Amino acid sequence: MNKEIEIVGAGPGGLVAAINLAKAGYRVTVYEEKPDVGHRFNGDFQGLENWSSEEDAAVLLERLGIKINYTCQPYGELAVFDANLNKRIIRSQRPLFYLVQRGHAPGCLDHGLMEQAKEADVEIVFNKRVDKLERGGIIGIGPRAADAIAKGIIFNTTMEDTAAAILDDRLAPKGYAYLLIHKNKATMATCMFKDFKREKECFERTVETFKKVFPKLNMTDAKEFGGYGNFFFDKPAFEGGKYYVGEAAGLQDCLFGFGMRYVMVSGFLAAKAITENRDYAALVRDNLIPMQKASLANRFIFEMLGNNGYRYCINYLAGGNAMKKVRRQYNPSFLKTLLYPFASWKYKSRLIDKGCHGEGCACVWCRCRKEEVC
Repeated sequence: MNKEIEIVGAGPGGLVAAINLAKAGYRVTVYEEKPDVGHRFNGDFQGLENWSSEEDAAVLLERLGIKINYTCQPYGELAVFDANLNKRIIRSQRPLFYLVQRGHAPGCLDHGLMEQAKEADVEIVFNKRVDKLERGGIIGIGPRAADAIAKGIIFNTTMEDTAAAILDDRLAPKGYAYLLIHKNKATMATCMFKDFKREKECFERTVETFKKVFPKLNMTDAKEFGGYGNFFFDKPAFEGGKYYVGEAAGLQDCLFGFGMRYVMVSGFLAAKAITENRDYAALVRDNLIPMQKASLANRFIFEMLGNNGYRYCINYLAGGNAMKKVRRQYNPSFLKTLLYPFASWKYKSRLIDKGCHGEGCACVWCRCRKEEVC
């Protein structure tokens, strides 16, 4: 058995896989084309959702072999505003989500995973682009197209710790705007699933609106950032000896883009498939795809609501048992199974598949059919 594994991409999926493989006795090399981990991020806050499963996210991380050596702050309260700026509070005894920070600095999720990988004797090679994996390996190179985008700012503030969201298509078309504050550092952004050309306008409205609903919100040392997410269902998770994890496999929450569970679980499953000689595609199909298909059906429903529908949903969740209600909506059901074919027909990823899908192809991200497709 070959006990050497190569991984392309030092994101959470690749690093979770690397940590678990190294603990199982494999010699692991991770190649990252950027000079550090978390290069796509700027220290912005994100949410590790805690509502889709009975298993708490902190327990999940432990099961995935991951220690919490980074900011991972539980939030059990979320202020949500509708388009008329009516405020409702959604509360839960169990954390609604865990706030994590993304980037290369100490305290960030990416940095913490890198440190754990190094402790496990994983070799990480930075500034190294790998286009071919002749012996196969794991590929976690992140999104390849933008099916949703985020435009935001990170800044310092004296305002108290806060988690807030606004559902208003004028600020975030078919998405949401959010504000996260932790220990005088803050992230504010609009997450858009439509009308990407209105990015600047929507971002400016988001800043203006949050300042209106939170008069005490002051902002210093502001820095802009942007991001994007990608989801698809039609590319194999395992092909030609290559294990695709996270958004490289199209794995993402299609409803709101809470994809960190997907990426880390897929990295763990890739390691499990290798160490236990299991079928990775089957593991992904059984553990992740049903939830992802439900999320696409949910996106189909959500986009039909509009601002009046969002208002109804906010009031419904604020009426109590929010965690139970959201979990039921996030999980597969008979109705979502019926809706999925319609949702799949309506939503096509912006990613154009240019791969040859040949058995002997060693490309990390194949574009062998580029001329034919283009």
